[in-house]
Amino acid sequence: MSFRIKGGIIPDDHKYTASLPVESITEPEYVSIPLTQHVGVMCRPVVKLGERVLRGQLVGEIPGGLGCPVHSGVSGTVKRIEEFTTDSGGMSYKVVVENDRENILSPTVKPFGKKLSEATFEEIVSVIRNAGITGMGGTAFPTHARLVAARGKVDRIIVNCLETEPFSCSTHRLIMENAPEIVGGAKIIMVALGVREAWFAVSDRSREEIRELDTVLGESKLMSVRKVTPKYPADSEKLLVYSLTGIAVPSGKSSIDAGCAVFSADTLMAVYEAFSKGLPLCERVVTVDGDCIAEPANFLVPVGTPASHLVNCAGGLCRKPKKIVFGGPLAGNAAWDIDSPVTKNTRALLVLSDFFDRESKDAPVCLRCGRCVDACPMGLMPLKITEAYRRRNIDACGALHADACAECGCCTYVCPGGVPVTQLVSAAKASVIEKRRKAVSDNGEKI
Repeated sequence: MSFRIKGGIIPDDHKYTASLPVESITEPEYVSIPLTQHVGVMCRPVVKLGERVLRGQLVGEIPGGLGCPVHSGVSGTVKRIEEFTTDSGGMSYKVVVENDRENILSPTVKPFGKKLSEATFEEIVSVIRNAGITGMGGTAFPTHARLVAARGKVDRIIVNCLETEPFSCSTHRLIMENAPEIVGGAKIIMVALGVREAWFAVSDRSREEIRELDTVLGESKLMSVRKVTPKYPADSEKLLVYSLTGIAVPSGKSSIDAGCAVFSADTLMAVYEAFSKGLPLCERVVTVDGDCIAEPANFLVPVGTPASHLVNCAGGLCRKPKKIVFGGPLAGNAAWDIDSPVTKNTRALLVLSDFFDRESKDAPVCLRCGRCVDACPMGLMPLKITEAYRRRNIDACGALHADACAECGCCTYVCPGGVPVTQLVSAAKASVIEKRRKAVSDNGEKI
């Protein structure tokens, strides 16, 4: 039996690198380590200009509140600490480290050193927090904070092994090459949360992944594979929980409220590395692909590696590019700069020509065909939300639940009139949330 979501789309998958093993890249001349790679506050730099740093060394710490520390993926010298525009359009700071290519490991990188059965919840959370581990499937929510929130409230964990965006194959390659480590990471989380059940959500098309995981899991009665129809965006957390359990997660709530804690396979790999080697999250697997890339590949990449360097490692360009995208072509962000750095939640770097540009050459017009309604996996009415937003009727947007939008891009993908539906609904969502926040603030309540 395969589980599936309502709505969604089935785009051409373009999984050209699915059979290509993960490669190490030629060392970049420098890495630019963003101090904001997570949900929460920006890190405070703990290194100075001219200081020597080692691989795995802390370079940015959270001053307080929600967030994750950041570490260097190379050894070298701090050359600059400067402001820059992130791939989502916000402003942050980054620590620029000139790579000495010696890859000297920091003495702070040490295995956990205790049996997992002897570890306390606080110790497990501390290791994960100090390793700077975030959700690596796109949300970048701090993993230690998710554990704290889930403790005593969930019955199982769900390991998200899906990768429904076109091109991206980084998670697939991790599972094919590191299934035992991913299962090991799942066991660590299960011990921390005191749960006795783990479901591995895998595409029913990926027989290789199912075979790898079944081999590692063996006859386990606590851990099992759940096959999911890989309809985009089935790997969205709330949709995944609903398809597997039948429990709908309301707007403003999380999977924890449905009794499930969801972690990506990539995140669990990072958890295992933190405990077995003491290595913080300072590198990740990235798919470099797109119709402009000469030699598509999957690379193990230090966090902070410039996009331009990855393009060169993949053979350079074979045709004129239209845009560079961090993530997938449906929900990813177009890069502002060819030297934008890889972050902890960069699954893929795509360089695409105008062949993949869905912008209409004519003036966008809603044909009222209803395709966006059929495609919306959240059960919304995108055409009515866009109409309300264009009239700046934010109350109507709220009544239409614009704040529940997953910003997956399905509505724009299916629109025959070339309307940027996702962009408009996303703007409506932000306006609804801001209006509610302001109302709470004006009433003198704590935000």
